[in-house]
Amino acid sequence: MNHIECGVFAMIHIESYIGQAASKWDVGLCAESEKQKSMLKHMRFKIATKILLHEENVQAQKMYDLAISFQNEYDDATRISIIVDAIRNRGQRESQE
Repeated sequence: MNHIECGVFAMIHIESYIGQAASKWDVGLCAESEKQKSMLKHMRFKIATKILLHEENVQAQKMYDLAISFQNEYDDATRISIIVDAIRNRGQRESQE
């Protein structure tokens, strides 16, 4: 029933396709639940990281440098606070674009 994460499901499909019908796959996802939401969030992060840091991405080094700078510039609590605030304010940023 989850139509929001269709891109993540598509990527899971691509990564785990073994030439059999989808009903025979075991990709490690549980039934739709809070646990599944957490798993999909982790998968989305993994996919985004692969895209941002892939060798074919001409901006990969810049993204890596920014990540290292962020890691070195702020302590753990501050980084978490910045990330949580960014997630909370995502809707505002998207509506302004």
